[in-house]
Amino acid sequence: MKKVVSLVLALVLCLSLCACGGSNNSSTNASTGGSDSGYTYSGPRLTIGGADSTGTMYAAAAAIATTFTNKINGLQVEATTSSGSNQNAQDVHDGEIQLGMCSGDAGYNATHGLGKFDGNKIEDIVCIGCVYSSVVSLVALKSSGWTYLHDVAGSNGTIGIGPAASTTEVSTKVGLEVAGLTEGNGLSFTNMTLGDAADGVADGTVLVGSAFAGVPVGAQLNAAATKECVWLGFTDEELNKALEINPAYAKIDIPAGTYTSGKSVQDQAVHTFGVKCMVIARQDLDKELAYNLAKTLWENAADMAKANGFFAELNDQTYICNDTPIPLHPGAEEFYKSVGGIK
Repeated sequence: MKKVVSLVLALVLCLSLCACGGSNNSSTNASTGGSDSGYTYSGPRLTIGGADSTGTMYAAAAAIATTFTNKINGLQVEATTSSGSNQNAQDVHDGEIQLGMCSGDAGYNATHGLGKFDGNKIEDIVCIGCVYSSVVSLVALKSSGWTYLHDVAGSNGTIGIGPAASTTEVSTKVGLEVAGLTEGNGLSFTNMTLGDAADGVADGTVLVGSAFAGVPVGAQLNAAATKECVWLGFTDEELNKALEINPAYAKIDIPAGTYTSGKSVQDQAVHTFGVKCMVIARQDLDKELAYNLAKTLWENAADMAKANGFFAELNDQTYICNDTPIPLHPGAEEFYKSVGGIK
């Protein structure tokens, strides 16, 4: 099973035009490209923090790293794995990395001192641009007969809630709370990678595997190809409770057909919740560099969407710069205003 997952992920990352090695850091392996803007970067190599290598956020980070490297003169960017948005926000603040992928809920919590950032407010992280939406994607075997997450109540077994301290863990716990599920009486919530959770569902050792990522999630798509799977949603009342917990959340549907693969046919939309995911940086990042990073995202949005399904929302360029969960970098904001993306 794990070999099949590896093949699927390798294909996803190849389509993203990135290189994924066995270490924690992944160089883009792309030669420095060029831009028609006349701008040339002359600083050190940049790192963009991704997440679990089996999820969308790392694939997105790798694709964005390649785009920045290929399109901005003199710039080299590499993607690295991490525990996800919370770590990336902290690492950007600390100067450990220069760029990071960050989901809107984590960014909101960091800048407001909430959740994982209670007592540790981080006010110097800003948005370069939004690139896709992460949604709570909960996979189970179709034989369970479940439609909603709350249907799991009374069952014995494990729910995979994502890596420790990840936004998958945070959002899944919100979902579990609004669905009225608690640990005990044979039900346990266990930290595991998105890939291990999906593998466990297909193998029958995990009841539900969660991911907070762009859809389709590669590991869950692979599970759908080998076993009849179903994706669990929430009632409207439950979703309203989730949005009260974190204002950055929004009601989002996983469209019908997203996970139609092999033995699985997802013939109905799944009602769930999610957030915009952003490229973040420190507010003191060089303004001209930030301007050109934003320009590169804007000018290459259509190509990125064509190459990667999880970037589909980039077909509308204004998605990048409107309704951002945290403020835009001044340099990025200047660019988006110059092209009419924001007023």
